[in-house]
Amino acid sequence: MKLTRLRKFRTSLGPVEQAQVVSSMVVVATMATIVSIRLFTVGKTIDWLTIGSIITTGVFGFINVFFTLKYGQQLEEQKRELLALNTIAEAVNRSVEISLLLQEAIREARRLLEMEFGWIYHVEGGKLVLRASDGIGQAPSLIIKPDIEADGSEIVWARIPQAGSKPRGRRAASWKFGDISSWASVPILVRDRFAGVIVVASQERNEFTKKQLGLMGAFSNQIAVALENATLFEQLRKSEERYMDLFEHSPDMSHIITREGIIVSCNQTEVDRLGYKKEDLIGFSVLTLYPLQYHLAAKNLLNDVFEKGLEVSGLEEQFVAKSGEVVDVSISTSTVYDEGRKPAFMRVVARDITEKKKMESKIMHAQRIDSIGNLAGGIAHDFNNILTSILGSTSIMKRKMRKSNEWFHFADIIETAAKRGAGLTRQLLTFARKSTTQFRPIIVNDIIEETLRLFERSIDKSIAINKELTDDMAIIRGDDGQIQQAILNLLINARDAMPNGGTISIGSHAVTPDVHPSNVFGEARSGEFASIVIRDTGVGMSKEVQQRIFEPFFTTKEKGTGLGLSVVYGVVNSHGGFITAESEPGKGTQFTMFFPLLADREKFQRSLKKPRLQEGHERILVVDDEENVGELISRMLGLLGYTVAVVRSGKEAIAYTKKKANKIDAVILDMNMPEMSGKETFKKLKKIRPDVRVIVSTGYNNESLEPVMVENLFDGFLQKPYQMEELSKVLREVFDGKNNG
Repeated sequence: MKLTRLRKFRTSLGPVEQAQVVSSMVVVATMATIVSIRLFTVGKTIDWLTIGSIITTGVFGFINVFFTLKYGQQLEEQKRELLALNTIAEAVNRSVEISLLLQEAIREARRLLEMEFGWIYHVEGGKLVLRASDGIGQAPSLIIKPDIEADGSEIVWARIPQAGSKPRGRRAASWKFGDISSWASVPILVRDRFAGVIVVASQERNEFTKKQLGLMGAFSNQIAVALENATLFEQLRKSEERYMDLFEHSPDMSHIITREGIIVSCNQTEVDRLGYKKEDLIGFSVLTLYPLQYHLAAKNLLNDVFEKGLEVSGLEEQFVAKSGEVVDVSISTSTVYDEGRKPAFMRVVARDITEKKKMESKIMHAQRIDSIGNLAGGIAHDFNNILTSILGSTSIMKRKMRKSNEWFHFADIIETAAKRGAGLTRQLLTFARKSTTQFRPIIVNDIIEETLRLFERSIDKSIAINKELTDDMAIIRGDDGQIQQAILNLLINARDAMPNGGTISIGSHAVTPDVHPSNVFGEARSGEFASIVIRDTGVGMSKEVQQRIFEPFFTTKEKGTGLGLSVVYGVVNSHGGFITAESEPGKGTQFTMFFPLLADREKFQRSLKKPRLQEGHERILVVDDEENVGELISRMLGLLGYTVAVVRSGKEAIAYTKKKANKIDAVILDMNMPEMSGKETFKKLKKIRPDVRVIVSTGYNNESLEPVMVENLFDGFLQKPYQMEELSKVLREVFDGKNNG
């Protein structure tokens, strides 16, 4: 038992302690030998050999003890240094938390160097920032000022190892570090770049040796490695964060699925767009995302990817959100392989194309409308030729009859019906965008009444119409077709806002508007205006919806095009007016259109009371492929006093002009003719007679004419159908040089 304890005691000692024990035993043995000789040689003479042996043993024992003690202390110091450096190295390897590592490093350095205080500074943002400190008792004055510029001239000394101690005598007064007696600093270099500094200090006078500075340099190297590792780790962490952020918040939805179709990962965009939580998707079948009708297609896609190595791009499918909303998506896939190069996972990127599909649908709808418009424009053109014959004939008949004639009333009925037909064709041409804007004086109440007659056919008895029209003669200058379209669009919107019935009120006023900027759309203008007010008792609109109602393609209707109110805004703005909107959810909506009142209203009213025909004596060539139209125009011109010739094609017109060029003062030219168009006929006529006046006569004019031709080349314009009053007026304006002002 005693032997075991002795063995444990021996093994617990370090190499230096064991050497010291051995040396002590040698000394004890030497002393025992001397004592023994002294005891056993009493009264005897000791020879020189014995004396020499004793002295030699003593000398060797002394030398052994001396060197053992001397180098044992050095070995102990080296052991402590190595242990401290090893502690820091281990901390560097196991920790990436730079603050904790620096704190441990300065604590070990201070302890090993037996200093009371220690600091570690790091270059951050161009300044030396204190990152770790350690000390005993009250902290002394800092060697380095807080937040000093790292490149400043006053800190250049920190870039090389330095040591300082408090001078003696009178020079001690210049010492600026207070109760510190000595200090030392060593720079921290990362890839030869100054990255910080280690500083230790003592309150006891103890000058630093080169060995101590070298030891601090070793600590500095370890800290430099730690800082570099921490920097690399921080870069890696930020890179991973950026990658994760890119994945999580990508504009596209993304998920990864197994061969069995189980979702193992999905990004935040996907769960946000579809209304799920990640735990609702991860671990569940990808079929959760698909409507039932897509399940078979999704299974086939899985099989093709994992069994045939297929990758798809831009495949249009549909997802279903948690709320039941169907989301149109464009799918692209890629395969993730395992170590054996076998497909292990499938990456799926799904781009939300719901808005794109809606826009495509709207564009297709607009194209269908355009196709219908082209058809409507052609029908309206032919219909206008028919109406021209009817209206012209009734106009002549009425002028040849007295009002007491029994047939006058029937001619008046025919004329009224034909005018209503002309109004319908104007609507068709406006819808088809085939009519040029024609500004003329318009009586507001008349245009409202005419529009209501059209609108009343499209509503049932659950909707009541309430008219509140002004008694004043409110007259504006505008295009009656466009204004009628704007009123009709607002009436249709009011009807659609009352699916369960209600009341639509339409009113007119001559006003000087007092409007507030919050509900004005367009530029509010000053002056006198005619207002057209359309109010419903429907569902109303929120403030957010009101801010967008005039945006093209914006609609709250399931089957709306989003073009109705944008057309209204365009019409009002093109007429120099503006529009206001007032609405509250559940309390209905009111739109008010403001159009500038005609300045010379009294003159227009007088002209309405005294219509008269303006006659002439000039020679006119009528070119129209419709026999009835040509004959009717010829008859009206004859009644007005003009000399008339009629041809039915462009070729006949050219031939006639070549023969009788000097006997033509003006040409009334139809623009839509077979073989030779009106445009081509016009050019050839001008070559023969550059000074001849040309008046365009057509059922619609934008189809064949550029605006520059209407404004600069043609002398006048007649929109079919027209009567003698308009024909006579246009002719006198052309010949007398008047403007339709």
